[in-house]
Amino acid sequence: MDVFRWVLSIAITLPLVSMIIMYFIIRYIVRNNRKTILWTADLTTIIFIASVHFHLVVIFEKSFLLYIILALIGLMVLFYYLDYKKKKVPSIASASKKVWRVSFFVFFISYLVLTLYGIAEGIIKNTLTI
Repeated sequence: MDVFRWVLSIAITLPLVSMIIMYFIIRYIVRNNRKTILWTADLTTIIFIASVHFHLVVIFEKSFLLYIILALIGLMVLFYYLDYKKKKVPSIASASKKVWRVSFFVFFISYLVLTLYGIAEGIIKNTLTI
């Protein structure tokens, strides 16, 4: 159980490294570049969501997990509605796949922005306290 916690904590702390490792593992198994990229994005989305959550907790000292969940549910409703307008027979599976893929990009970029913000904030705090 300790090994699982250790691997999970490293994956959440370093999601870019996790994504690269996962990419090569999936690439070795699948051997199809398009599927490899899509599966890697699908599998690392949850890691980026967790990482963004913990970044927000550390930076702002407040949990935003409820807001993240509500935003994902709101995106799901939006994509379901857009599917309904487009096809008249919407699919939960189709809407959830779209939400998951959009979430990957949103949380990937959020992770990068929050990492840079955290580094800049740390530098500024340490520089001004000297």
